[in-house]
Amino acid sequence: MKNISSSAVIAETSMIHDGAVIEDHVVIHDYVVVYPGTVIGEGTEIYDHCVLGKPPTTPGVTSRKLKTEYRPLVIGKNSILCPGVVLYTGTEIGNHCLLGDFCSIREECQVGDYCMISRNVSINYHTKIGNYTKIMDNTHITGNMVIGSHVFISVLVSTTNDNTMGRIEYDESHVQGATIADRVTIGAAANILPGVEIGENAIVGASALVTKNVPANKVVMGVPARVVREV
Repeated sequence: MKNISSSAVIAETSMIHDGAVIEDHVVIHDYVVVYPGTVIGEGTEIYDHCVLGKPPTTPGVTSRKLKTEYRPLVIGKNSILCPGVVLYTGTEIGNHCLLGDFCSIREECQVGDYCMISRNVSINYHTKIGNYTKIMDNTHITGNMVIGSHVFISVLVSTTNDNTMGRIEYDESHVQGATIADRVTIGAAANILPGVEIGENAIVGASALVTKNVPANKVVMGVPARVVREV
């Protein structure tokens, strides 16, 4: 059974599955698919061809085992999802978020309030993002990352979480992405390697290769990244 507010506006071409909860004044455009149990908060607008609450699937080619059940996808109030956004089940999106065209957020992620996830950004599984954070076009955020609040991550940034590059069996004891503290700024095309910690208010220069921890309030640049000055 669906729980759809009478004030919601839903295109006839969309597919709303049983168990979905759609709150007041939600607008859903053409060809949107809403999977069972998904919750869409008041005032949120969903543009064409979004897929919401997709369960993760595999034909047996992935090394990370999937769960048999996940919590429903929850999207907060007054957010905007641009065309082609794909959100997996078990994820939580905060209030007043903007998700750009064709971005994808995998299962069991958390995105805080007033965040912007721009066009073609991919966020892998079990990653937590704070409030007021912006991640720009064509950036990849790997699984098992923690990103703080008021963080800015520029375009084409790459993050990874496995120093073995898949040569040994998947185990979260060694598959860990970076931890990025509050108010960090990361320049275009930076490369952030597994497990590093970037301290509060640090700046990572464009195209830097971050191989080790970055102290708070420092600017790092280069390949590999080195401290060049105070912020």
